[in-house]
Amino acid sequence: MIESRILLLGDDSFRQLYWQLLPDGYVVINLPELKEEARPVLALLDLAWLQEQNVPQVLESLEGIPLLALLTDLTGFHLLNPFLSQLELRGVLVPPFVTPENCALVEQVLLRQRPDQAQLQADLARANRALNQRLQEINTIYTIGKSIVSTLDLEAVLSRVVTASVNLTQAEEGFILLYEEEILYLRAAKNMTAENVERFHKEVSDSVAWRVIRSGRPVMLHRKTKIATDYLASALLYVPLQGLDGSNVGVLAVINRTRDLAFTESQLFTLSSLADFASITLENVRLFEAMVTEQSRLRSILRHATEIVLITDEQNRLLLWSRTAADAFNIPATAQGVSLQDALNHADLIDLFANDAECVHAEIALADGQVFNAQLTTVPGVGRVAVMQDITHLKELDRLKSEFVSTVSHDLRTPLTTIQGYIELLNRVGPLTNVQEKFIDKALRSLTYITELITDLLDIGRIEAGYNLEMHNMWLDLLLEEVGEELLPQAVEADVTLSWETEPGLAVLGNRRRLRQVLENLLSNAIKYNRAGGWVRMQARSEGAHVIFSVVDNGFGIALGEQSRIFERFYRVCTPETDTIQGTGLGLAIVKSVIEKHKGRIWVDSALGKGSSFTFILPGAREAPREK
Repeated sequence: MIESRILLLGDDSFRQLYWQLLPDGYVVINLPELKEEARPVLALLDLAWLQEQNVPQVLESLEGIPLLALLTDLTGFHLLNPFLSQLELRGVLVPPFVTPENCALVEQVLLRQRPDQAQLQADLARANRALNQRLQEINTIYTIGKSIVSTLDLEAVLSRVVTASVNLTQAEEGFILLYEEEILYLRAAKNMTAENVERFHKEVSDSVAWRVIRSGRPVMLHRKTKIATDYLASALLYVPLQGLDGSNVGVLAVINRTRDLAFTESQLFTLSSLADFASITLENVRLFEAMVTEQSRLRSILRHATEIVLITDEQNRLLLWSRTAADAFNIPATAQGVSLQDALNHADLIDLFANDAECVHAEIALADGQVFNAQLTTVPGVGRVAVMQDITHLKELDRLKSEFVSTVSHDLRTPLTTIQGYIELLNRVGPLTNVQEKFIDKALRSLTYITELITDLLDIGRIEAGYNLEMHNMWLDLLLEEVGEELLPQAVEADVTLSWETEPGLAVLGNRRRLRQVLENLLSNAIKYNRAGGWVRMQARSEGAHVIFSVVDNGFGIALGEQSRIFERFYRVCTPETDTIQGTGLGLAIVKSVIEKHKGRIWVDSALGKGSSFTFILPGAREAPREK
């Protein structure tokens, strides 16, 4: 219970005097303790003390408080004159202050401020009823909120919302209208007869509901209002159901049809809270149905897909997979959420997912001899997706083709060598004319070209078959220096400046002969496809666990449209500058095959007329080579 307070405004010399005037049972406070929420029932003001204060500020704080002024002499009363219309001055006490008359005056003023006991009890009972009603409303709202997060049964939740709305507002009827495709339809109702429900099914132009949906604001009316065909309400309260995007998707309504009882602002607040829960349910159901539909569509796609599809999260835990993937890798139905390494027993596939690059290509072979072309893509915020196509038939065709080419090339070498030997011996049989020497020179150049072509074809076959590809840890500085010095005379003859540089201590796991062949082909091309006075640079550097090589020149360059094809077999860039340059079109194909066999990759950056940069990346050696 809040204690009654009396405000004393004066110095300490009057405190004992004040105590003699006041009855027991009151709390005495000073001006600094004055608060709005606990206003005093009486203020005693010493006018002599007031003369030394900020008069307007003190008197403004006394507005609405019953006041008794203590007047020592008449000179102090003039301070009150400008404020008399604002003050509740109930009397003036003059010396001697402590008299029966003055004490009676103080008690009389206090008695007028004391509320009637019956009125207090009535107010307290009314406050308790309002508090209990509010607690019931909060408890109902809390219960409905729990039911929403525990179920996606839209019909059940909407029915609960309507029932709670009717109970909490003590309305006669309640209902929910939903809006879809320019039509209002009744979705849930409470206490409505079948006849009245039928009216709402027939009447879709409830003007009040349309007004709420279009404006997004609630409507509360206390008058006879037609809300459907021959359907009158004495009082109604409509609140909008709003989606997450701010659009209005329906109306929650309560009505008093026969009772002339208006709804209140408190009930409007309660109904708005319940409408929010209904809106949340509608949105949850919509999102859940959309998710189920998308999942069903995705699972149907995966079920009928002929490709192997594996989807993992960012920690490489299995999320989804196609039926083909389950058959190929024996993935159990319980593997969802299991790490790829624990769910699958396939080293090459696990190594594929261990690669951190955004997009990775690889070939995956199964125990039964099937071969798949795999592409692994990182999807931000989701994880990783691997798609694999069966290329077993294509690999077999490629093998047969390679065997055919290798066999034919090998069989051609013997007769070609014999022909070349006899042509070179012609000038020893007897003198040759100038025309004969020219013919012999052309024949020898053609034989050299055919021999180089056959050698390259045999090389590609051996590389792809993995022949003579033993890998060793090797230092790179000596290899770059050897290749650079070997091709330096060719660069000097072409008037091209050749340079090379490498970081100390670089090493890779590789085949020295094949990596030398890669560097020779790249350097030879950079020199051949350059102008007099040009330059070529060969570089190697480390980046994390990898080593990056690059051969850069300022030569003729390659058009953008041809860059994607230059690693194909027999493809050559044709420009006026390159027409006279001899080549088999297999050099870059050999380079690409060697790099891929070393588990690396190669790419080109070039601009026509400005030069080219061929870059390839290889895994670094896991341990240092024993010898330089």
